[in-house]
Amino acid sequence: MAAVDAEAVLERRDFFPRGMVQPDNGYRFSLDSLLLSCFAHAGRRQKGVDLGCGCGVVGIGMVLRQPDLHIAGIDVSPESIRAAEVNKINLHLIDKLTFEVADVTAWRPAKVLDFVVSNPPYRGLGVGRASRGEDRKTARFEARGTFGQFARCAAVALKTKGKFTFVHLPERLPELMGDLAESGLVPKRMRLVHGRADETAKMVLMETVKAGGPGLKVEPPLILHQGKGADTRLTKQALEFCPFLACNTGENNDRE
Repeated sequence: MAAVDAEAVLERRDFFPRGMVQPDNGYRFSLDSLLLSCFAHAGRRQKGVDLGCGCGVVGIGMVLRQPDLHIAGIDVSPESIRAAEVNKINLHLIDKLTFEVADVTAWRPAKVLDFVVSNPPYRGLGVGRASRGEDRKTARFEARGTFGQFARCAAVALKTKGKFTFVHLPERLPELMGDLAESGLVPKRMRLVHGRADETAKMVLMETVKAGGPGLKVEPPLILHQGKGADTRLTKQALEFCPFLACNTGENNDRE
């Protein structure tokens, strides 16, 4: 790579997620994907998959934090996969990331994996505001795959003691726990995310282990914002947890 290209790549990485190519008519990633990329833990030189990867933001965030990882990404949207391919080229992560069009209800890896991450659709069909466009509907609503199907896909893909880490809505925790139990995935680490300290949680980050032993660690709540109106800003805690947020303060952080 020529020196000028190397310099451009380093600049893109420094300013991630600014400049990410996203589908014109599909779902555009939110703050939750960035939080997931920083919450997920993987061992050295491990291999994993991002189920419902969209434009690749979660896998890219993880690889930028830990360059020895290898992550595949799958999504049912060809437009999202095309965007993900462009992003990995722009950030010169060609040897770290692979992407393919596939459906979680049918996809299986060639070999079992160390970890799975996912920012799955949050809501059942008919719940919340309707989305314009089929790709946006698929990303926000369980039109093409329920959480239970994502969990089963993760369980099949993982080796014993492998990790499935995801972000979702706290209000759905009871049914999520049931789906995880049915798939043999044991919750081991959880963190609730609040918009402000005096607000109810709006996201839950969770790490589960395939065939894991009992014992759930509930981490301290993550508070995203302080101040009101024009004085609103990200908290020091949020920026320390996820430095990528510094370049993404304009993103909407939920799917209401």
